[in-house]
Amino acid sequence: MDGMTNQVGPGGGPQGPVPQGTVIPIADEWAAGVHPVAISPRSRRFRWGMAGAIVMVVALATTAGAFVLSGAAGSRSLTAAMAPKNSVFFMEVRTDLPGDQRANLAGFLSHFPGFKDRAQFDNALDEVLNKLTSEVSPDLRYTSAFKPWMEGEVSIALTSLGLYTTASSTPVVVYAAPSTTSNLPDLPAHSAPGAVAIFALKDRFAAQVWVNAELSRLNVKTTAQGYAGTTLYTTGSGIDQGAYALTDQDLLLGTVAGVKAALDTRTAGSLADNPNYQAAMKSLTGDSLARFYVGMRELVQGGLASTGSSMSGIVGALGVPLPSGFDIGAIPAWLAGSIRAESDGTVLEIAMPKTGTISSDNHTSRIASSLPGNTVGVLEIHSLGRALSSGLAAVASAGPAAGIDSGTIGTVKQALSLIGGVDWIGDGTAVVTATGPTFDGGIVAEATDAGTAQSKVDTIGNLVSLSSIVTGYKRHDETYNGHRITTVTIPAGSGLAELRVSFAAKDNLIVVGYTDAFVKAVIDTTPASSLASQADYSSAMSAAGASNEESFYVNVPALEDQIGRAVLSSNPSRWTLDYKPYFDHLGGIAFAVIDGTTVNLRLVVTAR
Repeated sequence: MDGMTNQVGPGGGPQGPVPQGTVIPIADEWAAGVHPVAISPRSRRFRWGMAGAIVMVVALATTAGAFVLSGAAGSRSLTAAMAPKNSVFFMEVRTDLPGDQRANLAGFLSHFPGFKDRAQFDNALDEVLNKLTSEVSPDLRYTSAFKPWMEGEVSIALTSLGLYTTASSTPVVVYAAPSTTSNLPDLPAHSAPGAVAIFALKDRFAAQVWVNAELSRLNVKTTAQGYAGTTLYTTGSGIDQGAYALTDQDLLLGTVAGVKAALDTRTAGSLADNPNYQAAMKSLTGDSLARFYVGMRELVQGGLASTGSSMSGIVGALGVPLPSGFDIGAIPAWLAGSIRAESDGTVLEIAMPKTGTISSDNHTSRIASSLPGNTVGVLEIHSLGRALSSGLAAVASAGPAAGIDSGTIGTVKQALSLIGGVDWIGDGTAVVTATGPTFDGGIVAEATDAGTAQSKVDTIGNLVSLSSIVTGYKRHDETYNGHRITTVTIPAGSGLAELRVSFAAKDNLIVVGYTDAFVKAVIDTTPASSLASQADYSSAMSAAGASNEESFYVNVPALEDQIGRAVLSSNPSRWTLDYKPYFDHLGGIAFAVIDGTTVNLRLVVTAR
């Protein structure tokens, strides 16, 4: 990297050797130790100012709830052609709201206070962006600092992470928990990542004027040099050295290596030419507010190659050993996603190529029509028995390499054999119901048929009876609407309160509840009174993908008051005044995993 031997002062002279690298801690120490080299306030403010638009749009996505990743190959990227071809991460955000996104976002936000007048949508959105950029720096306002010269797209590209270089010149990627840093090898030198932010320009001159004004105001000195047909400006030195450059189409800001790599795309090719990126974008459809790409296999391959012979030592110190026979081909070549606004909701979609050989089992829910209508949360997994079998086989295969004793695996298999294994299990759900402030719930799973369901319930009940002398468990049976409900009482002990678990068979379903109330509610449920008949559930699941392998649904309106008051228990009026007016206009949240040529995950937030 430029400047790794000697730092360069404002006048261009040497300022001394670069400090040696240190381990970058994560977890609770991450923020304090990311860059041990001192950073002057002026250079920090400069970097924050130039990155303001990126922070602004990402914050908008989180704060307004209007941005959700959904495949979006509709509008051509304005910046992918300037992203280095070997980028392992690329994210773009569209402030110009391409295609149908302006109308859709206006429609979605019109459900919420402050955005109801669609004629004022642009002004209201600008004001949100102004507030967000002002939070980054008081003298930064989106409408005056960025909007006059931005075309409407900003992106971030990474070609590499920060590396440590060993004495043998083999770079080593190190991200360590604070408690493990003492076990890591001595790693002398640390280089900056290859990173570049790309702002698409509609007015190069205005962009240059703004950059010059910011540099002058912050008293930041730069050094200019010719590179790839334009002027490259550098500031700072050593690990904190940054750079920027302007072309007729883009403002580039990042590390020296990152900006140079972006300028080299004219001759070396760009991310837009990368076959994996092209395949990833083809998996996405429609216009979007944001989208991203990760070269998953390249990222892992780069990490493995860079760690060289030190891999086993570092991985062992972190306590995460690689499985024996690790197959890089099992890692998806890429992962992609985008944020898309719909008029009545937002959708987050993530896609990746399928790498496994297990056949898909996409279908609509067969259990929702048997779940109570007051269900407020449900997780459903199709072919649960097959998934459990595959998971147990994978754990057994990993064995000692994953730190799992073979005796433990044998014990689990023996326990499952008492109920005939798990292959007879079809779809399964975990359910939470609510009646006013009272919550209940349990598990509902399919058996092969009604006879199998009743047989498994009988087997479990008999096992409880046989073990009661040793365990102290008590069994009680009652008949309810023609179904036998078995309740097992587990005595209090070891600081735990007494627990009661009830279970019964209904048709081909096995129902297990925290109390018998949930089991009785499922027995009483008819298709007309079920979760499947609820409009909010139907619309949310339809948007997420009703035919799926796995899904999740939360009824936000039924939970918002309990959650809001619990989170803000010390100041309940803040929930009522500041948050509830917005949550009142949210509907359901749902996600679905859909398996096909690609595996797609769709997360949907609906509005009402």
